[in-house]
Amino acid sequence: MLLLGSMVHVFAQNKLPDFECPTIAGRMVTMALRAHKQMTYFRRHPIDLKSRVCDSLYEKWRSHELVQDDEHPTKYLIIITLDGMRWQEVFTGADSILWQETTTKTRPEENFWHTSGEKRREQLLPFLWNEVAEYGQIYGNRFKGSSVSVTNRMRISYPGYNEIFTGHPDDRHIKLNFKIPNPNPNVLRFIGERKNFRGRVASFASWDVFPSILNAKQGGIYVNAAFEPVRKNCFFSLNAQLETVSKPWGNRVRPDSLTTAYALQYLSLNQPRVLHLGLGETDEYAHEKKYAEYLEAAHASDRMIRQIWEFVQSSPVYRNKTTLFITTDHGRGNDAATWHKHHTWVDGAEEIWFAVMGPETLPSGEIQSSSPQFQNQFAQTFAAFLGLDYLPSEAIGEKITALLGSGNHPITQR
Repeated sequence: MLLLGSMVHVFAQNKLPDFECPTIAGRMVTMALRAHKQMTYFRRHPIDLKSRVCDSLYEKWRSHELVQDDEHPTKYLIIITLDGMRWQEVFTGADSILWQETTTKTRPEENFWHTSGEKRREQLLPFLWNEVAEYGQIYGNRFKGSSVSVTNRMRISYPGYNEIFTGHPDDRHIKLNFKIPNPNPNVLRFIGERKNFRGRVASFASWDVFPSILNAKQGGIYVNAAFEPVRKNCFFSLNAQLETVSKPWGNRVRPDSLTTAYALQYLSLNQPRVLHLGLGETDEYAHEKKYAEYLEAAHASDRMIRQIWEFVQSSPVYRNKTTLFITTDHGRGNDAATWHKHHTWVDGAEEIWFAVMGPETLPSGEIQSSSPQFQNQFAQTFAAFLGLDYLPSEAIGEKITALLGSGNHPITQR
């Protein structure tokens, strides 16, 4: 009975990405070791056998069923971050001064220039302005009275991502971009530890610091970043590209196109309830003062987001049940001399933006003259989309109720 119960428990909890060895023999050895460990535990604590096995079978059943929850229109959540993407380009397209300087030095592959700011932004980010703006909401155009700001004082990447996913700044512990495990609980792990979400929360990021930002070793979420392969046979072709792809930033940053390919395949095979996609090339090119490449990276990011959304809307699992949340970790300088910089002393580095599209978010388009929004509100909002209350010990920002159409009829998306 102990052996049978242990094997059932191990089979029910089996998550292939966590396996140390992808071969069949390796899996069998790993499962035998786990079964022996469970049998030893149950021999010492026999009263736990029934409850542990029943819970494991229940979780396994929930992981394969289509979510049946009429109370919350959003069943799935996709969060996409564009590292260091300025709100100025999001809302007005290419900057006239920076674009003129760029064209005198180089010949950009893409022509993002137009005399109209609205035309420029559509040329730069066509999916954002033709799809998200029509079916969702976009915040952060300070020219029209909509402001979104970070609350951490560092105004760099790690503190920004910490604020996004924990709901509060931590200027005392997180001041630089070092690979130090984040001591703060985050909303992704909180969601991943809930019974209906176990094994179904994942993050794919280009930057190699994300495993530390999300403290992947604590469990609750699958994190794949930079040039780490996915240890599963069906990812063989993508893993092979890790050895051959160009590495303009060394092993720190994986090309965004490869990160997106990993995320798309994971979506198709594993059907996670929550997925984070962290794109990073915009920030890398900005630091190098390559404005044309920065714009091209933003344009490519928009195209990758479209690919994600087209897959979502082509899937019977995700279609019309998924909320898409797009944002950035920090802003940049406001003028031509500081646009490539961001830190505590850089004016404008605290100014960010976000866009949302989903079944319970009213299609209000570009928001004007609204109350200020803050980055520390995102974590509580992520949980609220899925019908959860994220309430850690630290004080966090309140959820953004304008995005949550409670009592409204779900919006059918194209």
